[in-house]
Amino acid sequence: MTYSIVRHAHAGTAGYDLGIFDQAVRGYAHFRAPVVALKGPGFNLLGDHFHPILMLLAPFYRVWPDARMLLVAQALLIAVSIVPILRFAERRLGTARGVAVAVAYGLSWGIQGAVAFDFHEVAFAVPILAFALTALADGRLRASAAWSLALLFVKEDMGLTVAAIGVLVMVRRRWRLGAALTVTGLVTSALVILVVIPSFNPHGEYRYWNAVGSQSGGLLHTAMVDPGGKLLLLAYVAGVTAFVALRSPLALVAVPSLAYRLASDNPLYWSTQVVHYNAILMPIMFVAFVDGVGRLEADPRPYARRCARLAVPAVLLIAVALVPSHSFRHLYSPRFYRTPPSARDAHRILPLIPDGARVAAGNYLAPQLTDRCDVVLFPNVNHVPVDWVVVDITRMSGVPAPPDQQEAALNALPSQGFRRIAQKGGIVLFRRT
Repeated sequence: MTYSIVRHAHAGTAGYDLGIFDQAVRGYAHFRAPVVALKGPGFNLLGDHFHPILMLLAPFYRVWPDARMLLVAQALLIAVSIVPILRFAERRLGTARGVAVAVAYGLSWGIQGAVAFDFHEVAFAVPILAFALTALADGRLRASAAWSLALLFVKEDMGLTVAAIGVLVMVRRRWRLGAALTVTGLVTSALVILVVIPSFNPHGEYRYWNAVGSQSGGLLHTAMVDPGGKLLLLAYVAGVTAFVALRSPLALVAVPSLAYRLASDNPLYWSTQVVHYNAILMPIMFVAFVDGVGRLEADPRPYARRCARLAVPAVLLIAVALVPSHSFRHLYSPRFYRTPPSARDAHRILPLIPDGARVAAGNYLAPQLTDRCDVVLFPNVNHVPVDWVVVDITRMSGVPAPPDQQEAALNALPSQGFRRIAQKGGIVLFRRT
């Protein structure tokens, strides 16, 4: 769970997304709007996604005003999600198998991808879903509904997941509670997407409409983009529990999130590697897995009971077997614990920039400065007045412009009144004369 923290120390994080969320939480911590200069001048992040739950981090940021606080918070949130899954598995399957399930969950590929990625608000959804679904599986429907409602403050599309949980509550014959939960989820998502986010967005729009059904061909076209990659995602989601989770109706809670992603033409949406999107699927599938094992054990057919006995060892084996092809594999390499030269160079150059300075920083350097400076991304495409520019010329990302445009912008700095005052390795620092 410390992977993201170490990765930050190795300058492997980026303005997109760690720097963005650092600026947002910094605003909340000082009783201001979550204005994120990395997204544009005066850009209120609530005009991008709806995640007021980030306010909970503000008191901790006041104590430790550092982007690493967000990475620690993310690690703790994901770690907390193990607790309800462990307890639920122990109640249903016994101590030994319960611990095995918890280990498999902690090593699951979706959790690895989220921990290896920059901070993201969906980290809050992971423990919330774990508590909501274990309560639902235990028949504590009011508790499940209460936990589910908290998802509405995590992200605008979480209302669809809340609605799915409401449907399962109705299946338990709690018609009023389930219907109220379903309607609340759907109506809240609609209001937030159609009214709240556009009211904060500088262009008065919800910019992610084209994530489903792009302008190039609509929903059918985007759904057929890279069918092999999308089928691989489905295989990973079901295969992480040896397909046993599909025996439980709880697995249906994953449908809204998966459907939205599979209908997109953005390859990140169906990636199985270092992305945050898969984290919320893991508690759903593992709670469904435990419930599915119980259903197999209750099945009178002999082969079903044999499958139940083999399910937990198989899932643990799958989790361990996938580690070498996912992010946690780096934890076993001595090189991972050595500070790379680029990080050492950055640690020497960045302190030359004074606190409160106006800086245009390369994407990979931005989160090292957002907690103490006013930072925009380089190239400064919005022409925001800045006095400092710092770039790692060996690591030009494609954000906010292609590398060739970044190089052109770098070469134009002297004509704009900037003078190079320091360089260490690939880290170059300019100051306005």
